Amino acid sequence: MDGKALNLEELQRFVLDELESYRYEVPEGALGRPHPDAWAERQLAEMRAALVTPEWRVVRQNDTPEEPPGMPELRRCVLVTDDRDAYQLYYDPLEEDFVLAFSGDPPDTFGVRGDAVGCFMAR
Repeated sequence: MDGKALNLEELQRFVLDELESYRYEVPEGALGRPHPDAWAERQLAEMRAALVTPEWRVVRQNDTPEEPPGMPELRRCVLVTDDRDAYQLYYDPLEEDFVLAFSGDPPDTFGVRGDAVGCFMAR
């Protein structure tokens, strides 16, 4: 998804497509026990319920290695989910990936980046 010409409706469709096509798979050689299928289905249902109309927000980046400690960057990102509890999922057009953030004013990222569903499930 190209952040330079970001269309919020296309972003919303992209997230919906990722959500609908997601398949929970445990990689070969993974450590620990896999989550049961019911857990994955519950996570997907929670993500569907948390979807919002995408909108631009300012997010405090606390996970970029370039930033010196105590000097987080404020960046415009697009809110795509809000679990109305503690977490929000954003699309970061600068990094061209999704990032999980603690809800707040402004929200704070904490190093969870990647695909939309995987980030949401990392709550």
